[in-house]
Amino acid sequence: MSTTVTPDRSTLSKSRLQSPRTPLSPAGTTVGAVRVREAIEKFCDLHKKWHNTIRKGTQYCSGIESIKMGILEAQSEEKNPYPANLKLYCGNLSVLCGILRDVTSDLETLIGQLEVLHIALKDEVIGRSWNLVRVLDSLRTILERYRSEVSLRKVITENIGHACDKTEMTLHVAFWEQLTNQNEDVDLLARMLVVEFGLPVA
Repeated sequence: MSTTVTPDRSTLSKSRLQSPRTPLSPAGTTVGAVRVREAIEKFCDLHKKWHNTIRKGTQYCSGIESIKMGILEAQSEEKNPYPANLKLYCGNLSVLCGILRDVTSDLETLIGQLEVLHIALKDEVIGRSWNLVRVLDSLRTILERYRSEVSLRKVITENIGHACDKTEMTLHVAFWEQLTNQNEDVDLLARMLVVEFGLPVA
């Protein structure tokens, strides 16, 4: 007659007894921490997309400036104030603003997903030294800057094609470029997140 022996708890492998919340070795190896790392990787992709979109917008602003300056310098009543190439550039700039809004919305969704993990992870270190609270604080700060910047760039997009003089035109272009410099702390937070989670530097 066969006898079923219940294995002693001490004979079970450590991995089978391990809680999903308990790191096996270094910080950042739990299931929750892995999800946070994946979320930060997605954020880095979003931030790169944000910067690429801004750079394209700068090119379109310069193109619009060149076209408008030509129109303003002509000072002819017969000169079409809205030629086809100007409409095209302004339309493309509007599309880019839509992309920036999408990036902002995607980051908001990402933060919402991380907030679900907040109770489970509590104060657990999930990067080199950061916990989820600090990660969320950083992402929320970036989100607010994104929202503010999208709003201001939308105003530029809606008005740049209607500039009535060279000074106004120059201000629109300079403002678009200056917004990036004003938010350098956002790039710093992004770089800190990259370092915390050991991600490749873009």
